[in-house]
Amino acid sequence: MNYKIIAFGCQFNTADAEKVAAVLEKLNLQKIENEFEADLIVVLACSVRQTGIDRIYGLNKKFKQIKKTKPLITILSGCVLESDKPKMAKFFDLIIDIKELPNLPKTLAGLNQKFILPAVFQTTNYFDIHPSYNSKFVAYVPIMVGCNNFCSYCVVPYTRGREVSQKSKAIIKQCKELVAGGYKEIILLGQNVNSYHDGKINFPKLLKTIDEIPGNFWLSFATSHPKDMSDDLIKVMAKGKHIIPYLHLPVQSGDNEILRQMNRRYTVLHYQNLIKKVRQAIPGIMISTDVIVGFPGETKKQFANTLLLFKKVKFDMAYLAQYSPRVGTVAGKMADNVTLSEKKRREEAVNEVLKKTALAHNKKLVGKTLPVLVDSQKDGFGFGRTINFKNIKFASTVDRTGELILIKIIDAYAWGLVGQLPKVVVVLGPTSSGKTKFAVNLAKKFKGEIISADSRQVYQGMDIGTGKDLAEYGKVPYHLIDVVSPKKQFTLADWQKLANEKIAEILAKQKLPIVCGGTGLYLTALVKGYQFLEIQNNKSDIRMQLNKLSLKQALAKLKKIDLATYNVIDKNNPRRVFRALEIYYQTGKPKSDRPENKILPFDFLSIGLTAPKAVLRERITKRLKHRLEKEGMISEIKRLHRQGVSWQRLQEFGLEYRFVSRYLLKKISYQQMFDQLNRAISDFAKRQMTWFKRDKDINWFDQPKKAEMKVKKFLQN
Repeated sequence: MNYKIIAFGCQFNTADAEKVAAVLEKLNLQKIENEFEADLIVVLACSVRQTGIDRIYGLNKKFKQIKKTKPLITILSGCVLESDKPKMAKFFDLIIDIKELPNLPKTLAGLNQKFILPAVFQTTNYFDIHPSYNSKFVAYVPIMVGCNNFCSYCVVPYTRGREVSQKSKAIIKQCKELVAGGYKEIILLGQNVNSYHDGKINFPKLLKTIDEIPGNFWLSFATSHPKDMSDDLIKVMAKGKHIIPYLHLPVQSGDNEILRQMNRRYTVLHYQNLIKKVRQAIPGIMISTDVIVGFPGETKKQFANTLLLFKKVKFDMAYLAQYSPRVGTVAGKMADNVTLSEKKRREEAVNEVLKKTALAHNKKLVGKTLPVLVDSQKDGFGFGRTINFKNIKFASTVDRTGELILIKIIDAYAWGLVGQLPKVVVVLGPTSSGKTKFAVNLAKKFKGEIISADSRQVYQGMDIGTGKDLAEYGKVPYHLIDVVSPKKQFTLADWQKLANEKIAEILAKQKLPIVCGGTGLYLTALVKGYQFLEIQNNKSDIRMQLNKLSLKQALAKLKKIDLATYNVIDKNNPRRVFRALEIYYQTGKPKSDRPENKILPFDFLSIGLTAPKAVLRERITKRLKHRLEKEGMISEIKRLHRQGVSWQRLQEFGLEYRFVSRYLLKKISYQQMFDQLNRAISDFAKRQMTWFKRDKDINWFDQPKKAEMKVKKFLQN
């Protein structure tokens, strides 16, 4: 059997729909989109406005069409007024209170023998029903239902009842499961969410506890009431690690007398002071609101006060509604004496003010790079929301739905933003090609910061042998140099993770990330987005077996099983050779056959610097001589050994550290060390070029000026 859910109204009905789906799927019903194929249709009503109820009445005709061709069971739930139920009972088979959802299987089993009550479904509590989420990355978490405020225009206390809060332990457990499951946004829901309480746990305490869950996710909530917007809640929001800078705080009217008649229990001044506090505590926060125009008896002067409030507060967004009388409410007994045409005029007037303030706020974001949660992909564009809840559109050939990425804002409209993937410049080339000097020059001209992509410069104290040349950076900030002790292992996956974090940090400062280095595998892993498998180090039987091989035997095996890696690997580095073999024997795939790549959400420009081979050889020789005779490279390696770095470990670092260590161990003479090291560095430069030449996206230059022009053009587009 198939089912279809039709949910009207707010986010709470969306959350209810997910719980209804979970119950129906326990009955082995299959979800479908086409209601004409459904055996059961559940409608979740919204009674806030008469128009919502009118849309439900409009379903009667469709139900009759379906029932002419096949049996159909129809169910109504959600927010339904008692006064509407008699009319709706004429075309719904069942009308149930949403809090009675756990009883639905029994009810259906009694109604139709086709529904078999599952033994596993035993809960009697609405909150305990685990939802069948519509989204794989956004989750609604109802934390309380009902409302005690009795605003004069609102039916919620009559349809949802008085406030009932879920147990905090259950909420926290659910949120932890969602984060562990990879959900990127958690939205806490309640008709009056910030009046939540569970014993001594109020809403600020609950929010703080959920915010402290480790992981990469956003946290938000809806809907708040101004009378319950406490200083404690503002502090929690301001200090939150995951709480997004967005607040929806309904004002409903900008006139004190209308607020009194609405039974809102705050004044316009109180509301304005709240907004002031929030903006002082959380600079740049987006604030949206609800407003009703044409409330019974609202004069033109009183409406003008609402316009004035909008001009003063300067909202980012507002949900505007023309007053709609609802039977059973206090306001429903008042004379609805503002004409429809006047309500429409007032709504348009508020919208015009809102459009101006929203545009002004959005224009301030142009040029900034913001986190974005991507909702969908269509026709070469990604669509999503920024961390401060602004709608955004950006060009993308890759579907990034469900991802949290960074986007640079390039244009703004009243109701949304236009963005592009943030730009990152990569400067690479063989050793002695002048890439560091060029990267520093770019950083000075284009307000950049440098991220080192050198597999040995990450180690502390290895300065001369790795050519850190820190004085060359001057005042230009640099990263991923001197981050780990040479006694410790530092993997490609470690570097890739840190590099992406540093790129995000630099972009957040509105600066240009410049990745500079000559370790080809590091750069390829970053630009191509390698995904890494978890491999155990030095603990497997495989490693024990491999350790029995000589380096020559290991190379022979590597050549046979992974020729691509064999051609580019440092054949004098046992650690890398054995690591490549271990990857093959543990995963069944050669190291060169990377796991499925995931293109990272950055717009990379790769600049390769090169020079004639003779020029590179001359530079290598000159630099090596200077490091040995002037800079004190031998003394550096002696010092590292005295500090506890073993000779074996030093030799594993290759090149300078290998040959100088062999010289200090008196295995070779000084001249042999110089000649062999000079040749090894030249061979290394050749291997670097062999690796780089495989990437057709690298733009090669032998003149820095031309390379700089390429970067300038890239940044201007």
